[in-house]
Amino acid sequence: MEKPKQNAWNFASLFVYFILLILSGFLIEKKGIDITETSFKDLVIIMLAAYRMTRIVVFEKIFKFFRDFIRTKEKFAVLNTIKFIVTCPWCMGVWMSLIAVLLFFVIPYGKIIVYIMAIAGMASLIIMLANLMVLTVYEKQRRKHLEDDLD
Repeated sequence: MEKPKQNAWNFASLFVYFILLILSGFLIEKKGIDITETSFKDLVIIMLAAYRMTRIVVFEKIFKFFRDFIRTKEKFAVLNTIKFIVTCPWCMGVWMSLIAVLLFFVIPYGKIIVYIMAIAGMASLIIMLANLMVLTVYEKQRRKHLEDDLD
C-alpha cells in the first residue's frame, strides 16, 4: 500500500470524524442541551456504554466477520483505514464515544441503548475483575505448590 495514499485516507477519516463532531455539537445545541451541565451519573453511563460498544466492535465474536472481511481487503486504502479503526480499541473508543453521546443526547429513545450498553459494560468489567481475581489466586496457589515441591 502506498504510504501517501494511506495517509490521505487516514486524514480523511479524521476529517469525517471532526465533521461529525461539529454536527453533533450543532444538534445538541439545537435541542437546547448544555452538555457542560451533564451530571456525573450520566457521564459514567455514557462512558460505560462507549466502553462496551468499543469492546463489541474491536474484540467480540459478533463483529469478527466484519474485522476479518476488512483484513482481507488490504489493497484498498479506505478499507485499510477502517481496519485500523476497528482493530484499535483507542481509535474505536473515540468513535464509539461520539456515537454514545449522540445516542444519549440527540437520538429519540437512544438513552435506552446507552443504558443497556452501560449495564453490559459494568457486567463486562465485573466479569474481568472476577477473572483477574481467579487468576491471581490460581497463580498464588501454583507458586506455593512449586515452593512446596522445592522443599
